Amino acid sequence: MKDILIIDGYNFIFNFFKADNLNNDDIESLKGKLIADLITYNSQMDRSLILVFDGSKSSNQTRNSEAIDNIEVIHSREGETADTVIEELVSGWSAHRKISVVTSDYSQQKVIFGRNTIRRSCREFGLEMGAIMGNVRERIQKENKNTRKAFYPIEKRLDPKMRKKISDFRKS
Repeated sequence: MKDILIIDGYNFIFNFFKADNLNNDDIESLKGKLIADLITYNSQMDRSLILVFDGSKSSNQTRNSEAIDNIEVIHSREGETADTVIEELVSGWSAHRKISVVTSDYSQQKVIFGRNTIRRSCREFGLEMGAIMGNVRERIQKENKNTRKAFYPIEKRLDPKMRKKISDFRKS
């Protein structure tokens, strides 16, 4: 069984990105960036990753859950906090799997410790994610550099007679 990583989405955004005093469009943009970064992160870590967003002030009557790549994204329903969803998830799995929860919420931390779950601060996780993303970028740059060196144009791969035929064909 894979380890489980649960992230309190808005808690991470507001703590790691220092996203105080932003409008809804900015927050939605950071939400999209976080999901994209987590997709890259999880491609290297291979965990069951759950991202929980607080929808307590929304008008959603039901909890929404969707899979984006290999990440489960949950939005709580009206009147339900992300903390409640996280506590429910942790209590359902803690005896069977290794669970880590990313949050900087003090009351959430107390509940998590009581359930034998590893708590990680937003800062700590953000630094880890940044390091992994840096490694991915480095590998991509190295691969691109190697690919450019190995590129051999088609003109140089054709024998002279075929190049002449193609050239004559173009002229006609």
